[in-house]
Amino acid sequence: MKIKMNRRYVALATALVMFSMSGCAKDAGSASQGGSQSQEAGTQETGAGDEDVIVIGSVNDLSGNRSVNGNAINNGVKLAVEEINAAGGVLGRQIKLVTYDNKNDSQESINGYTRLADLDKASAVITSDASSICLSLVEISNQKKIPLMGMPSDPRAVMNPDTQEVYPYMFLVDQPNAPQQANIMAKYIEANTDLRKAAVFYDQSNAYTVTNSQAFIEIWKEIGEVVIVETCNSNDQDYKTQLNKIKNSGAEFIYCPNMPSQLVMMVQQAVQSGLDIPYMGAMDMADPFLSLLNDPQSLSLAYFQMVCWMQDEKIQPFFESYKAKYGEDPIVKSVNGYDAMYILKAAIEKAGSDDPEAIRNALENDISGLDLLVSDNYSQDPKTHSPLNLGMVMCKIEKGELSNMGYFLPEE
Repeated sequence: MKIKMNRRYVALATALVMFSMSGCAKDAGSASQGGSQSQEAGTQETGAGDEDVIVIGSVNDLSGNRSVNGNAINNGVKLAVEEINAAGGVLGRQIKLVTYDNKNDSQESINGYTRLADLDKASAVITSDASSICLSLVEISNQKKIPLMGMPSDPRAVMNPDTQEVYPYMFLVDQPNAPQQANIMAKYIEANTDLRKAAVFYDQSNAYTVTNSQAFIEIWKEIGEVVIVETCNSNDQDYKTQLNKIKNSGAEFIYCPNMPSQLVMMVQQAVQSGLDIPYMGAMDMADPFLSLLNDPQSLSLAYFQMVCWMQDEKIQPFFESYKAKYGEDPIVKSVNGYDAMYILKAAIEKAGSDDPEAIRNALENDISGLDLLVSDNYSQDPKTHSPLNLGMVMCKIEKGELSNMGYFLPEE
């Protein structure tokens, strides 16, 4: 592991030097089906038809309502491409990244992926963290047969829920899926607190929160008691009715894997309602959630999970390189995009080719023991097309103060 870490530091340092010499990598925009196109090849810009490049696609939200996440993913991918090219490329060839803006729209995503397959001749595509986007790409991926890597939390984006068979060209990378996240949180609460009476409050219009919450409810029934379940919709602004019911239910904590804006409203309205019990959240309780609260100290106690701790020493070379290139701090989604490109690099090396089918086979069968930002022993499960035995960093917010409670992976 030490050797691999040193290589990563060298690549990061090399990328910083080359960036300072050449400025921002060139972007070439063109109108296309469903989005704008940009190209990144480190310090080299080459055409899609040139034999000396391997074309990789990125279909992410660069201008829609999930553009914070989409740009973070895409920027992480671009930084990894720059590093890889500076270190000699893959199989002795440079990578050319072709990016399309899906505007967080399913049809735009299909259009971008189709163009990458048909015109750009991409070998693989890295896409969104939005489950709805990834679900919309399942059918077209079976037709075009170009492997797609994303971060959807809904396992239905990579596996048929009726047959339990994986979709051959869809891969979830770099984070546990929603049921796995729910299991990690449930087992952490069981092992580290005396809380046993749960209230569950989730957005019934969001595929991720539904899948996560339903999994948690089933798991928690084996551990303690689910005393009340309340729901909301994405456009709701008033939660006082649900929160008062929870207040009078005897619940000892609220499980709420909702979006940041919803969590902010929930906490602020709970304070107004006199409800003061711990919150158990998911990844969206990370930044910028705390900074959006009117009074962060009003949040007495909350626990949530992340795929990595951004202050970790291992993350700092990436953090500094990302900030130097983009002028802003990376977020967890930046890490996901960066790691996804290194997973893809490993698959291309294992395949020994830029052939999409060979890369697909390698992604399914040959990804194990990788040293990434989220894990120094990362593997993909061939049976689920998802990470294998990947735990999460557990975090605590107490009176507005954030702390790292350590890495947690439940025993089987």
